Amino acid sequence: MRFSGLTSRIAGKSTDSWEIHYEALARFQSGEDIIMLSVGQESDQLTDGRIVEQAIQSLRSGRHHYTPVQGEFDLRKAIAVRHSELTGQRVNEDQCAVFSGAQNALFAVSQCVLEHGDEVILVEPYYSTYPATFSCSGARLVPVRPGSNMQMDPEAVISAITDKTRAIIVNSPNNPVGSVYTREQYEPLVKACSDRKIWLISDEVYLEMLAPKDRVSPAGLPGTDEICVTVSSLSKSHRMTGWRVGWAVGPRELMEHLYNLSLCMIYGLPPFIMDAATLALQMDSNITETVRESMNRRRKIATDLLSDLPEVSILEASGGMFAVLDVRSLGIGSMEFTRRLLDQHQVSLLPCDGFGDSGEGLVRISLAVKDKLFEEACRRIGAFVLSLSET
Repeated sequence: MRFSGLTSRIAGKSTDSWEIHYEALARFQSGEDIIMLSVGQESDQLTDGRIVEQAIQSLRSGRHHYTPVQGEFDLRKAIAVRHSELTGQRVNEDQCAVFSGAQNALFAVSQCVLEHGDEVILVEPYYSTYPATFSCSGARLVPVRPGSNMQMDPEAVISAITDKTRAIIVNSPNNPVGSVYTREQYEPLVKACSDRKIWLISDEVYLEMLAPKDRVSPAGLPGTDEICVTVSSLSKSHRMTGWRVGWAVGPRELMEHLYNLSLCMIYGLPPFIMDAATLALQMDSNITETVRESMNRRRKIATDLLSDLPEVSILEASGGMFAVLDVRSLGIGSMEFTRRLLDQHQVSLLPCDGFGDSGEGLVRISLAVKDKLFEEACRRIGAFVLSLSET
């Protein structure tokens, strides 16, 4: 049978990178002593009990029917408040649309702003789903390699703009390498987008995990109200990966188009999920601070245990949920490295080949398991690296 051209645009390296993870997960679930460091979720932690109880009580009270397609008013209002606090951009609920996770929000936005013949600039390294997400519409991907220390080079991004450029995608803190972009990096980019009427789409799933003094969003800069779309979620900041609550914040006209797309795509999230999400955004909690402290502590463990190994290095990072190991000097690709590490030492890492050309030879290490288990994983990684360097 014949399939659409879409099927080729959603396949390739970006999906291949996840093969190791899913094999490792299956082996772990069958009882093997696998340490899972290939996904960004604290699988040993639970969502705050107050949030869980809110969902239960909501469900028991009959909150299990159809909901507004754009999202419940109270949730959108809570998102607007949180967005304004984090970014400095003043918005209201009419500028917010709720989706089934940030990934769903990114896909929906791409469908509403991109089409065949457009170009979309991706700042490398980028999350592995970006190529499929932003090329589904038929737009052509224009990757831009990072500058020193895996930081975005705004001049390189601006140099890649053509008369076909319709959107630029940024992600800070970056997945996978944890780079955090500054106001000075964003300012020329915002000006270029504003002058040329180009969308600036900012994936800020990890932003709240930074200390308040380190949080910078392009949405908070002057001149972004009509060009900037901010995407985020509760997945990382509130330990709610499986709840699938994300959102997009942007111009009202875009929200109208997102409504029409949601109408024929998801038709609204479950009300009891949105009630729990509303509480998560409104309640006083130190969840985000606890997550940040845990990630920073394990990032230091990785640096202490892996930085002195021969022929590999840990990339410098400031945020996010990952450490990244550079294995290019070992003479094997990251796919082979992760395959052999899994088979020989039962540790699952994610190869970064699907994160753009600059990700080849890099391996992503999740920081989302408890300290003792993470230390054991680092020791296994170290033993594997030493075995390679001795051959």
